[in-house]
Amino acid sequence: MTTQPNEAVKLLAQRILDIIYQDSDFRRLYKESLTDWILDTQPRTAPLDAAALLQFLSAHQPDLLNRLKINVRIKEELARALESIERN
Repeated sequence: MTTQPNEAVKLLAQRILDIIYQDSDFRRLYKESLTDWILDTQPRTAPLDAAALLQFLSAHQPDLLNRLKINVRIKEELARALESIERN
């Protein structure tokens, strides 16, 4: 079963959120800031925009993004997504 590109991006966004919110090592402040950003900027009727999420993390929480980049569960997908964002 192959995953379509849009579906893969949606899954990446969900996996990133799962890692951040389930890992007690991520500071509460990061989680609250991310929650506020999601509630303030993302439509409630559509999946979370992974590109926007990565741009937010890059601009406002780069140390959190760096920790995600080395997470073995998502590092390859994340690298591809970041490369795609840089190209566009």
